Amino acid sequence: MTPMSPVWGHVAGVFIILMLVTFIGIWVWAWRKRHQVTFDRMARLPLEQDEQPDSDVDAKEDRP
Repeated sequence: MTPMSPVWGHVAGVFIILMLVTFIGIWVWAWRKRHQVTFDRMARLPLEQDEQPDSDVDAKEDRP
């Protein structure tokens, strides 16, 4: 078995740092005050009633 090149350790380290910075950036973006209204509205979506019934159901009821 051949030993791995030491360069791969540096590449892995840089990749992990980039992923960490990306994660922190997305976390900061999501927790900004201006996004709160949008996220609150999206959180209530599953609890709201549909405004219009499905068109397939209406079409079946109209048939004689």
